[in-house]
Amino acid sequence: MKNSLRTVVTTVALLLISTPSWAHVVVTPKTAGVGSWVTFSVSVPNEKEVTNTQLRLLLPAGLEYVTPTLKQGWKISVEKDAGGNATAIVWSAGNLPPEFRDDFTFSAHLPAMPVDLAWKAYQTYQGGEVVGWDVDPTDPSAKDPEALEKTGKGPYSITKVIDDLSAKPAAESPTANIALLVSVVALVVGIVALVRRRKAN
Repeated sequence: MKNSLRTVVTTVALLLISTPSWAHVVVTPKTAGVGSWVTFSVSVPNEKEVTNTQLRLLLPAGLEYVTPTLKQGWKISVEKDAGGNATAIVWSAGNLPPEFRDDFTFSAHLPAMPVDLAWKAYQTYQGGEVVGWDVDPTDPSAKDPEALEKTGKGPYSITKVIDDLSAKPAAESPTANIALLVSVVALVVGIVALVRRRKAN
């Protein structure tokens, strides 16, 4: 029995060691209010054995006034469509060493209606290899490390834009109203009694 238990523990340990650990390119915050101004942070890990030299983040439709933050050591450009709308931010000519991570930030004005913002990102490494974080996170393959390793693709981040402006105020409690009324009546009765006592004196 002890030998069997030891075998199981050893097997599990080997599987944990051999299973690749995939850290994702993650955009935060995960939720934000409609029509708000938000500073987003893009957390980028380097899990390769070569330098990560470029990050390209596709921007969901509906964002306005996209403004990247200056970042020392990186060249930053904003791609736009024919209508002048920002479609992507590119951080290039940089140096993110293996086994390190970094944060890239930018601000934007959010849409005035609830929507899910999908953040698809692409890391380019020294030598030209590109890892795409553009798989629907609800797809079963997005949770399969082996599939991710074979395809070089991972799940994208989502920010939920929620309606935090039209929430109805909480209804007043009837008990609270009754208590307030009783207090007012007691106060009036006390004042009347005091006035009568003074007149009697």
